[in-house]
Amino acid sequence: MDAFEEIVGVLLENDKYWIRHSVKINLTKKEKAQIGKPWTPRPEIDIVAFDAMQNLIILIEVKSFLDSKGVIFEKVVENNEHPTGRYKLLTSKKYQDIIAKRLKSEWIDAGFINKKTKVSFGLIAGKISKMREVELNNYFSGKNWFFWGPTNLKEKLTALSKKGYENCTITIVTKLMQRKPAHNSRSKRIKTTL
Repeated sequence: MDAFEEIVGVLLENDKYWIRHSVKINLTKKEKAQIGKPWTPRPEIDIVAFDAMQNLIILIEVKSFLDSKGVIFEKVVENNEHPTGRYKLLTSKKYQDIIAKRLKSEWIDAGFINKKTKVSFGLIAGKISKMREVELNNYFSGKNWFFWGPTNLKEKLTALSKKGYENCTITIVTKLMQRKPAHNSRSKRIKTTL
C-alpha cells in the first residue's frame, strides 16, 4: 500500500465505508483463460470499499499521479476485450464480470457479505490530465460508479481537519495545514530572535 492509498483509505472510512487495501483475487485457470491472460499473477484491487447501508462493495482503482500528467480521460473510458493498461479494471467488461464474481464468491464464503450484496467499480484520482475532472465525473455518474477527483479529495481533507482530535497522522496533518498562523507578540519575538 502506498501513501496515497493510505490517505484515501482514511477518507473513505471517514465517509462511511469499511475498507480493505490491496485485495488479491484468486482467479482459477479457467477464469484466467477467459480474460485472455492464462499466466497472469493474482490480480490486486487497490481498495475494496463496503457500504453497509447499500449492501454494496466497490472495487476502486487508486491513482495519485501527482508528479505526472495525471489520469488521462481517454485511457479510462476505453472499451477493451481483454484487460490491458493502467485502468484495466475500468475498461474491460469481461474482466470486471469475472473479478466481481470471484471476489463476491470468496467473500460470501468467508462471511463478509451476503448473496444480495451488489458489486460496483470506481476510481480515485489525485491528479487529472487536461482539467477533465468534470468529464470523468460525468462518465462515472453515467455508469453509476464511484468517483473522487482532486476537488473531492480537497473537500474530504478539509472535512477531516474539522473532526475532533484523533491520533492519526493524516488527521493531524490536515489540522496543521488548515491552521492560520499565530499573530501575537510572542510569535513575533520568536521570529526576530531566530
